[in-house]
Amino acid sequence: MKRYLLFSFFLILPLFSIAQKKKGFLFFKINRFDKEGKYHGRWKVYFGKDDVLIRNGRFRHGREVGTWKYYYPDGTLYMKEKYSRKSEMIKVEKYHENGALARKGKAVMARTYTIDRYYWTGEWEVYDEKGNFSHTELYSGGNLVGKK
Repeated sequence: MKRYLLFSFFLILPLFSIAQKKKGFLFFKINRFDKEGKYHGRWKVYFGKDDVLIRNGRFRHGREVGTWKYYYPDGTLYMKEKYSRKSEMIKVEKYHENGALARKGKAVMARTYTIDRYYWTGEWEVYDEKGNFSHTELYSGGNLVGKK
């Protein structure tokens, strides 16, 4: 009898997750807040009447962690950000609408008590629409200071 109930539970489980596509199931819920009201856990941001996914990633007590993905309205990948646990440095890859790599570099998320500031820094590799390397750009504090 226990096996039958357990088997039935696992058969029904996918039906709940499909019906609650945006909410998740049990402890796998998305778009949650912690006790202090900060973003926490898996977050998916949808846009428009067709509910197009435009942003997907994880928060840990109000801070982005791991890999975040951003999408064009047609669903192709627009940008990927990889957050570091040990520094404010973020690895960034941006893509053309055809899916080819457009640019690659690093950004910084400078957080203060009153404001968060996101800016590009260091060398950025730039690629053409076919994904071929074009040139390198140098950023300081979010400002373009040179090209190679």
